[in-house]
Amino acid sequence: MTHDEIQAELAAFALGALDPLEREEIVAHLASGCAACARELAEWREVVGSIALAGSDADAPNLKAALWRRMQREGRRPGVIPMSRWRPSTMLAAGATAIAAAVLLVLGVVRDAGLRQKIEQFRQDASRARTDLAVTHERLRVLTEQLATKEHDVAGLRAALAAAEESLKVLRAPDLQLVRLTPPPEGPPAEAHALINADTGRALFYAFDLPPVTEDKAYELWWITESQGPVRAGVFVPDAAGFGRVDASIPTDAGSIQAAAVTIEPAGGVTKPTGPMVLLGKLAAPS
Repeated sequence: MTHDEIQAELAAFALGALDPLEREEIVAHLASGCAACARELAEWREVVGSIALAGSDADAPNLKAALWRRMQREGRRPGVIPMSRWRPSTMLAAGATAIAAAVLLVLGVVRDAGLRQKIEQFRQDASRARTDLAVTHERLRVLTEQLATKEHDVAGLRAALAAAEESLKVLRAPDLQLVRLTPPPEGPPAEAHALINADTGRALFYAFDLPPVTEDKAYELWWITESQGPVRAGVFVPDAAGFGRVDASIPTDAGSIQAAAVTIEPAGGVTKPTGPMVLLGKLAAPS
């Protein structure tokens, strides 16, 4: 830039409204010892200082540049002295208070825009947080359901394992008795087996090909004892394939078991047989 161009940009330099390349040129020119430009820059800085004192105690990042653009627009209006022809003394004479008002206006716009931007950013962050929270809650719900299912499965496996262990105890007995139950001539084509372990007082009963019963009915297993007659051993409902199973105990105060039988009874069972007998099997007499 020429000396006149540098001198015309001193106001913008004082306001910090130049780009880095222009600023470097002016700094180099001042460093060369130009007393006139140094003196005028000092006057411009005095003007800027008076504007800051008359306007605001805040320091917006682009405030000086915005004020410089406003001053340039004012300078292009009819009857207004162009910025390139202003002098620092002219600026002070024209009234620093009016320019300070422009500073406040620009600062207010900057602050208002910044506040709106912060509010909008806060809203976006809150929306994302709500979405993340909803996703987390849904994942937690799914994990809770999966955990409940796993716990239910584990409980079922433990029950099955316990039942299997009890069954093994019955089957391992050296004096295990096997009783085959068959239907009467007019009965359904079903059959069953009872495995009786007198030492443990337990028995396993398995039935096959039993016909279904209505909801108000069930099958009931009986021990036919020596002294008390029929003693209830368990109630069951077969599955769709006609399979039924009962883990039963052996009565200890009814004398020896002479037979096993199955009848159809009201759902929940009864204390003595009332319905038709569908299966019967006699135990072998002890040797």
